[in-house]
Amino acid sequence: MSGPAAGAGTAADEEEEEEEPRLKYQRLGNSVPEILKREAASSVRVHEKFVALGTHEGWIYILDFNGNEIRRFGAHTAIVNDLSFDRLGEFIASCSDDGTVVINGLYSAECESFTYQRPVKALALDPKFSRKGNRQFVSGGLSQQLLLNEKGWFSNKDKVVHSGEGAIYAVAWAESLMAWANDAGVKIFDNAANKRITYIDRPEGSARADLFRPHLVWETPSLLLIGWADYVKIAQVKERPAREGVGAQKYVEILAFFHTDFYIAGLAPLDGGLLVLLAYVVDAEGGNKTAERPELRILTRSNEEVSSDALSMHGFERLAAKDYRLAHLQQQSVLYIVSPRDIVVARARDLDDHLSWLIARRMYAQAVAEAEEKADQVQRHRLQDIGEKYLGQLTEAREFETAAALCPRLLKQQAGLWEKWVAVFCKIAQHAVIAPYIPVRNPQLSPDTYTQMLLHFLEADEEMFLKLLQDWPAAVYSVPELIKAVKLKLRGEHSQGTEEGLARLLVLGGDSEAALELYLKLNRKDAAFSLIDKFQLFPAVKDRVLDLLRFDHPRALKLFVNNTDKITPAHVVPQLAEERGLQHEYLAALFDKDPRAAPHHHEMQVGLYAEFDYPKLLPFLRQSSHYRLETALQLCQDKELYPEMVFVLARMGDAKQALQLLVERVGDVGEALAFCQEHADEELWEHLITLCLSRPSLVAPLLQDIGAHVDPIKVVKRIPMGMKIEGLREKLSKIIADYHLQMSLREGCEHILKSDVVLLGRRLNRLQRRALRVDSRSRCGLTGAPVVGGGNNLLLQPYPGLVTFFGGRVYHEDALVSLCQAEHEVEAGAGEGDHPAARPQGP
Repeated sequence: MSGPAAGAGTAADEEEEEEEPRLKYQRLGNSVPEILKREAASSVRVHEKFVALGTHEGWIYILDFNGNEIRRFGAHTAIVNDLSFDRLGEFIASCSDDGTVVINGLYSAECESFTYQRPVKALALDPKFSRKGNRQFVSGGLSQQLLLNEKGWFSNKDKVVHSGEGAIYAVAWAESLMAWANDAGVKIFDNAANKRITYIDRPEGSARADLFRPHLVWETPSLLLIGWADYVKIAQVKERPAREGVGAQKYVEILAFFHTDFYIAGLAPLDGGLLVLLAYVVDAEGGNKTAERPELRILTRSNEEVSSDALSMHGFERLAAKDYRLAHLQQQSVLYIVSPRDIVVARARDLDDHLSWLIARRMYAQAVAEAEEKADQVQRHRLQDIGEKYLGQLTEAREFETAAALCPRLLKQQAGLWEKWVAVFCKIAQHAVIAPYIPVRNPQLSPDTYTQMLLHFLEADEEMFLKLLQDWPAAVYSVPELIKAVKLKLRGEHSQGTEEGLARLLVLGGDSEAALELYLKLNRKDAAFSLIDKFQLFPAVKDRVLDLLRFDHPRALKLFVNNTDKITPAHVVPQLAEERGLQHEYLAALFDKDPRAAPHHHEMQVGLYAEFDYPKLLPFLRQSSHYRLETALQLCQDKELYPEMVFVLARMGDAKQALQLLVERVGDVGEALAFCQEHADEELWEHLITLCLSRPSLVAPLLQDIGAHVDPIKVVKRIPMGMKIEGLREKLSKIIADYHLQMSLREGCEHILKSDVVLLGRRLNRLQRRALRVDSRSRCGLTGAPVVGGGNNLLLQPYPGLVTFFGGRVYHEDALVSLCQAEHEVEAGAGEGDHPAARPQGP
């Protein structure tokens, strides 16, 4: 019933993108059609609680916002020209051509009527009418007077606020400010100050007020909107600050003034600083002025049109501009457009209306984005429904990747929707597109959905088949069904991808040993050893030691070394008999981890170290004691491994033979010196000197270092006369220097020792001379008498002699002397006795 005005447009206009309307329209129903069949509407006023409708027959109807009649008043005998509510909505005032003003209580039976001589065209209740005792209202009409009526002590009285400038056609009241329009223009009066603020003249050349009624709307208590014929003015009431001798003064500033290409039948503010004008348009073509459909136009305050909607009002062809009324409820952005036989409600479009408009034009992407962003404001639409339309649009356009990527965002946790759209993608052969987005939890789909998807990729894409097997948990699909399908495929053709998939399924199905065989066959090292560790498949591989080492030497070696409790060395070593190198690596790694791990194989390891890792043989011999010395000696003799022979001979107790090997075979005097120093045996030192003196080439190295261990004089004296020794002078000088250094160090140590003894002696003496505490708790160790008396812890008088010990014992000197004398007498008497038995025994 509403929409943009119809008209032919150019091709360019048709291509221009359609603009979304700002408002939505609906005829007010229920009681309204029946009322308007009987009577013609003449005025309307809206409160946040209800709607008031005045008629040509003088009736006033109170309606709810759905058009249901709540109450009616037969207030007048002629047309109702204007209506006014107080701010609380407790009273409604009406005026009529019958010259009356009637005020009715909406929650009480109060009713007051005021009669004037001429028709009253406009009125306004004081916004605080129900709370003020003077109950003021203002009215005006053809009497050319603006009257302020207020309640006195005994009766109401009228005060003439203004007169003499023609009939008054509009009045508006906000807080203390009243505005009215007459033939000359608009006046603003401050009721609190009882002073007129300003006069705004009527636009030059504008139509008469009786033909095109002026419109006054207070947008805020200080901002007045004025619509007159085809002109709009916006006036702001401001206040100048007080100055010396002059109080604060209010004045008016015109913020906007513009001309329209239509007559104004109504005016109201709209959110966002916009204006709504009810446009009365006349078609003057052909010389006949014909009224067209009224239009509701939204303008900026600089007269730029934002939108325009033509309204199909009943009988618009026969109506004049003054037959229309426009009332607004600013808090809810609701407009009521009234003609004699029609009431149309215009509301600001909400988010659901916006979404409906987008959906109707298949603008699903924008609809989805806005529904997500403002989800708490959506009432009538569901994101899933819009999302499905969007997915359908994308699949029609073959934008499959985009559609699949949007599924998690649009389908969310709706399992039924997921299964529906997975089936759609499968039907159009887009399995690969949707598969990565299929959820496996929250929501989890039916097992058949996942199983069928995997069966498809088993035939079409082995790589995707393996990836999904890895990504999807086994609980979501049928493992037995997939194993059966894979085995059936392998009967016809073999491929690594299919066999690897079977291995994974066998693991999921519980047959990990069969899976291990497949991984070994496919050379999947990571998977094989991970499977062994995870499922402890040691019984399956304990007899395949050599195969596993050849399969992946480092991992297999680590596996056997770290799990000796499950695969013992006694089980591993025999299997490596043909691969002595692997045998050595295993035993060496085992020995490095725990030298006590395989003691029975240490004798074998002697030969293995000698063969494969000679540098580690001697450390092994030193560290281990689980081999026969005779066997180790024989092996070293066979291979002429003299350093190791020296160690074995020394361990066997044949130090002289070991020393002789060091000197004669190895020729390392330094090692020989260290050997002798280690054993600390004088005979070895003598033997070393003898061996070296028998070989002139060894005398010089001997002299080089022996001075720190043996008296060098002994060595020098034993050097045969005439023996040529290279660098003898330097060697002797070094021997003497080493000897002097040794003597100096010894003297230094003795000096330090003596200093320490003196220091400690002084410390002991100082401790022994320090005072010992004696107090009232101290008692003689012999008599038990206190050694200190009195309340002041004073010593007993006369001053007693005390003997104290570092252990804390205290004695009276007299008691201690008496005890010693008594013991002396007893010992003397015992000496005179005839038999030792007669001597008294001490305690």
